[in-house]
Amino acid sequence: MKSAVAVASVASALLGLVLAGLAVASAPVAAQPPPCGENPRDWCPAAPGDPCGRHRNAAACRADPACYGMPYRGESVVACILDERGFGTNCPTVGCTSTPPLRKQAK
Repeated sequence: MKSAVAVASVASALLGLVLAGLAVASAPVAAQPPPCGENPRDWCPAAPGDPCGRHRNAAACRADPACYGMPYRGESVVACILDERGFGTNCPTVGCTSTPPLRKQAK
């Protein structure tokens, strides 16, 4: 009789663990938003303390000669063409920074 009680006790404990595991596994997980700049409607913040972060749109950023555009990083049918200050000619500019864009090395 003691072995039947022990088996029932172990089975009850295992069932409790399984149910607790299922409850944890089914809890919603907070989805991470996509990185800024992957949506054409994004306006990404500049680094803290960056004076170009005060500009709230591409026109204001472009008007400030000390600032550079942050290029769109999302998917596109064609590659973005950027001017010398990082503003897209065929894709959106998604932020403003005082950091110049990286220039690609000629091969």
